[in-house]
Amino acid sequence: MKVKAYGKLNLSLNVTGVRGNMHTLDGIMHSVSVYDELTVTESENVRVTVSGADLEEKSNTAYRAAMLIKENYGVSLSADIVKRIPVGGGMGGSSADAAGVFAAASAILGGRMSESDMMKLAMRVGSDVPFMIRGGCARVRGVGDEIEQLPFVPFEALVINCGQVDTAACYRVFDALPHRSAPSPEEAAGFVARGTLPPPYNSLTPAATALLPLIGHCLAAARRAGLNAEMTGSGGCVFVTDPPEGAEEVFAPLRVRVFRTHSVAVGTETESV
Repeated sequence: MKVKAYGKLNLSLNVTGVRGNMHTLDGIMHSVSVYDELTVTESENVRVTVSGADLEEKSNTAYRAAMLIKENYGVSLSADIVKRIPVGGGMGGSSADAAGVFAAASAILGGRMSESDMMKLAMRVGSDVPFMIRGGCARVRGVGDEIEQLPFVPFEALVINCGQVDTAACYRVFDALPHRSAPSPEEAAGFVARGTLPPPYNSLTPAATALLPLIGHCLAAARRAGLNAEMTGSGGCVFVTDPPEGAEEVFAPLRVRVFRTHSVAVGTETESV
């Protein structure tokens, strides 16, 4: 089973509070065309390999997803992953890999696993995983357990990879910083309902910038050039929506990786091989 597991951009992200040991969020996520490719097969033992990034097998979300499939359905899966989504970039790469395993498992199990059961298992792996399975455009609230599908919004984006930011460290810095006023999540959802992108906003940008100052340099360069830019997730990728031709040159002095992507309507795509 071949799976394309797509990344995402946070078109808006508000940190709204804390539930237990997790922060609650309210924001708009949209799947984009950059993807990790998984080859998933039944095997004697759970096994995950990764090319394109240096990741430990048993700490990988794809491995945790495969272990949950084995524990709950008695099927061992092997997953070989080709990484294309930037690692530690806030584009949901690790969650996409777990989503890819669940999508493949659903096909392999032939209906034995309902969507509801899959979503419950997905929440045990990570808060972004349920959205990454469904994909498209959605308002995601709580700890990732409240997903409201919204209309697909066609757009192109320029992604600037500033490096990796540790998510847990980002939230620790966020908790220590004074919190700035934030735009209304309802207004952001309203823009999408009308078929347009919301003004970009991310509560975590100051915290991630404190950990990785290059994020701030990229945002400043974008804004000096009149580009509509914001950070996605907990960093360290910055994105520019509907970039003009040649926008890549704005970031050339910063020596960062830049690539173009566009919105897609799904989180995963499976193909039998």
